[in-house]
Amino acid sequence: MNSLNKQILRLAWPVIWGQLGMLAFDLVDVFWIAKLGTETVAGVAAAAFLDWAVYSFMGITTIGCATLVSQAVGAQNQKEAYDVSRESFHLGLLVSLFLLFVLWFGASSIFHWMGLDSKAHAAALAYYQVLILGTPVFFAFILTGQIFNAYGDTKTSNLILTGAIGLNALLDPFFIFGWGSFPKWGAFGAAFATLISFAVGMGVRLYFLRKKGYVDSLATYGKLSQAYFYRILSIGIPTASARVIWSLVYPLLSTLITPFGMSAMAALTMAHRIEGFAYCTAYGFSVAVSTLVGQNIGRKDSQAAREVAYQGKRLITFILLPMSLVFLSVPELLISFVSSDPEVISHGASYLRIIGLLEVFLGWEMVFEGGFNGVGETRPYMLISVPLTLGRYPLAYFLVNALGGGIHSIWWAISLSTLSKGICLNLAFEKLKAFKVDIPHAFKTLS
Repeated sequence: MNSLNKQILRLAWPVIWGQLGMLAFDLVDVFWIAKLGTETVAGVAAAAFLDWAVYSFMGITTIGCATLVSQAVGAQNQKEAYDVSRESFHLGLLVSLFLLFVLWFGASSIFHWMGLDSKAHAAALAYYQVLILGTPVFFAFILTGQIFNAYGDTKTSNLILTGAIGLNALLDPFFIFGWGSFPKWGAFGAAFATLISFAVGMGVRLYFLRKKGYVDSLATYGKLSQAYFYRILSIGIPTASARVIWSLVYPLLSTLITPFGMSAMAALTMAHRIEGFAYCTAYGFSVAVSTLVGQNIGRKDSQAAREVAYQGKRLITFILLPMSLVFLSVPELLISFVSSDPEVISHGASYLRIIGLLEVFLGWEMVFEGGFNGVGETRPYMLISVPLTLGRYPLAYFLVNALGGGIHSIWWAISLSTLSKGICLNLAFEKLKAFKVDIPHAFKTLS
């Protein structure tokens, strides 16, 4: 195994098992919530779609932070890394408070628009209100993880993530079903357990960031400055926009899915958990590529940065092919692990078969997202990702309503857009200006 492969894998594996831990957390949540009924699962699934949009929106600051810190680490500029982290925290706090305000008053209308029945709507709102109130905590947890990643320390960050997930799994049944003297809160209790767990994890991450010298003294966080605001936002907004659109397309698609029944909506959330094994793997490589590309850009080595991205593409292709074969060959078996409802199994297996045909391109999409982020040129990524992701809805609408296609038509619209994004991002990455001229960002080397 060559040196570059080792570097990518060293950074990717901790992120992968951390994200698989998140998948396990989702599966545990679904396992317990499924005992409350299919409508409750559908409601929580709808809330999860909106939650993805919130996490994606937080990327406005967290993505720019990761890029600039990794570039500063490559340039050996510790002061810049500290300043970027501090300013990202201030920006992110403002963003999270804005989201809290908007969603507190808007969530109920959004769930109604998604076409949920009364029981699913009530479950979605009960689950999501807790997550809305916890928005600043979840933001801080994500930001601290990005700072660890930028330094190339994905191991510590994901060990803490695993601990938070374990705590959540332990607390879930107590707050959902009222075990012992705990309150019986149902879907509300599942979200409450999540908030407690990630608040604890956020505190632990802050402790180790300071202990390892990755952030300045927390006392300095009362100091307000805006030297890097524009740069943070100029990098973060395009990628975050693409992620938000990706997240919001699913609530939009739900208006086409729910007419097929709540079992179809529940099947999508179940299948997403299974597909999460591929997504988590691709995300791990995206983080590794972003970190190494950013550090190489900081060292002014654009050729090495480019090679990192293309080697990441080769590795993720090799790894996702076997997963695709599993999705194609035994999808009913996979869905049966998380649901015993025959309709849910049928719809979920249909989804896994169709996305399995083109799943490798999900890996390409995410690896090159990491590459664009690491370089700090994220507008080309946005200009490709946003229209192709938005295209899922009109294509699905046409297939279902104009051609009379079934639920599988929606799955095809999702899969074909993934194919298009993977290919187009691959072609666009080579044309970045960063590979033709010096990086337009000055670094002062730490003496």
